[in-house]
Amino acid sequence: GTITLDPWLYKIILGVLLVFAILRMLGILGKSSATIHFDRNVRSSVFGVLIGGGIGFFSGLIGIGGGIILSPIILLLRWGSVKETAAVSALFIWVNSAAGLSGQLYSGVALDVDVWLYAGIAVLGGFAGGYFGSRRWNAQKLRYVLALVLVLASVKLILSSVLW
Repeated sequence: GTITLDPWLYKIILGVLLVFAILRMLGILGKSSATIHFDRNVRSSVFGVLIGGGIGFFSGLIGIGGGIILSPIILLLRWGSVKETAAVSALFIWVNSAAGLSGQLYSGVALDVDVWLYAGIAVLGGFAGGYFGSRRWNAQKLRYVLALVLVLASVKLILSSVLW
């Protein structure tokens, strides 16, 4: 969070990462499998730590929680089920977001008072999303809704960086 990235480059990187996540969610880039392939050996652990560290650095660099990068990797490598991936990603997003916020505060960024309102709205949205995702919508519907949100965000980021 302490490294400054050009806004144009930031938008391009984040937009491309969102396209990757969209393709994975729609099943275009890899298919989910019920078989979990995570070996509990040193080589797999080192590989996991390297991937986690790389995702953490990159997500801190562009200012996102990291779950949008981590989730497709866990599913593509078949390291966990969809529910396990969601749980791991939620924790990963929280830890990376806290680290990014700490880096920003350390850099001297002052938080606007509206941040607390936005944080409250995000918490309410998280509870609503958790409710609908676990109790109301099936996995297919949830996948399409999230893919639509990601498409809109990706198009906005890429177009705004290309046009301005």
